[in-house]
Amino acid sequence: MAVKTEFSTQDFETILSQFDLGEYRSFKPFKHGAVQTNLLLVTTKGQFVFRYYESRSKEYALFEGELLEYMVAHSYPCPAPIRNRQGELVGVFNGKPFALFQFLEGRHSTSLTHYRQVTAAMGKLHTITLGYIPPYSETRDTYDPQSCWRNATVGAQKIGSETEAQERLRWLRTELDKLQLPAELPEGICHGDCHYSNFLYENGKLAAVLDFDDASYIPFLYDVANLIFFWTWENKGEIDFVASRKLLKIYQRQRTLTDLEKQHLFDYLKMVIFMGIGWVFDTDEDFRNARRKIDLLNTMGRDEFRRKMFKAL
Repeated sequence: MAVKTEFSTQDFETILSQFDLGEYRSFKPFKHGAVQTNLLLVTTKGQFVFRYYESRSKEYALFEGELLEYMVAHSYPCPAPIRNRQGELVGVFNGKPFALFQFLEGRHSTSLTHYRQVTAAMGKLHTITLGYIPPYSETRDTYDPQSCWRNATVGAQKIGSETEAQERLRWLRTELDKLQLPAELPEGICHGDCHYSNFLYENGKLAAVLDFDDASYIPFLYDVANLIFFWTWENKGEIDFVASRKLLKIYQRQRTLTDLEKQHLFDYLKMVIFMGIGWVFDTDEDFRNARRKIDLLNTMGRDEFRRKMFKAL
């Protein structure tokens, strides 16, 4: 739970005066979500989600609003953004953008058995958004070696030992240069964060996909690798190839992977790990564990990885 900006009753009365959502009653923070300030806002007309973008531009926030409207129109299970009286998706309060969303009922679950439903939902997302480029896509992360390197160089400055920082950067640069990321891969909207906290369930069924703050227009393969990373590769363990093959089979009921995608899933699984490394570059335990995963993939090699991942598919 993280509330980075405090709001008063008067603040919410001012914000709600721009909407037809009734009068302010109360609010409480959500248990999940640590980057932006996300609050459950209660009014005389119901419950709504208030998101205050702590470190984003208005254009960045507009990407999310436009995307969610598009997906709701295509019957995707995600929160609908709420326009204000002027028809705007994003407002500004005290110099930072904010948005209001529909509140969807459901519970979070940490059970990895939900990977089947989550995978199907990601496959549907990719099918719906194939070729769709929302406005302000250029404001979003590219999830590529350049993005990873930018984050890592910032993190390196927080490491107490200059020798250790330079050793990590040399290793990372060498590994990033090994990646093969073809420009011809199919692209569309990737959710970007398939962590269990971004899904809600009702009676054991997936009810909602949440938090498109990390979403971007990039190769779909990033999300496919992200699914494996979060759902079939326990953080301190090794890849469960049996579960991964089932995951890929479920995904392909929605969208068939091309031969080129199958060839480069190895690279994109590394890319997902590298993005994580960039974000935790100065955190010793997380860095060592992520490096361990890259070493496991290097030891296995591209051909053996593909054989294990796609046999019998």
